[in-house]
Amino acid sequence: MKKHPLSSYLLDVTGLSLLLCFATLFLMLVVPKEYLSLNIPYYIVMFFFVNLGSYVFLYYSPEKTKINFNQAFFLTRIVKFSVYAAVLVTVLLAHIEKNIKFAFAYIIIFLMFQIFDTIKLTKLAKEKK
Repeated sequence: MKKHPLSSYLLDVTGLSLLLCFATLFLMLVVPKEYLSLNIPYYIVMFFFVNLGSYVFLYYSPEKTKINFNQAFFLTRIVKFSVYAAVLVTVLLAHIEKNIKFAFAYIIIFLMFQIFDTIKLTKLAKEKK
């Protein structure tokens, strides 16, 4: 039996988030604290909810609105990038963390979620055609 795309995505994004959390926990045990951001779990949660929300929007919007998949895709990309940039600028300008620790953690998590998102959205685009 084939899983519903939303439940499949939810399981996969949860698995990725848990994998990143366990990797972070391992790194916190191995790497000295001055080299590692302690806010990584919060960033993972943010990326989890932003990606989940964008996927749900991409799944339902072509059916419920007059926009097609490509327009919805670009709209979600712009909104996601805006959220990510807003968090990045806020943390850097407010000096919440040291810049190098934050930037390294944020970029790694960003890349992991973008690779995951690209793979899953490619599958969704093939299903929608």
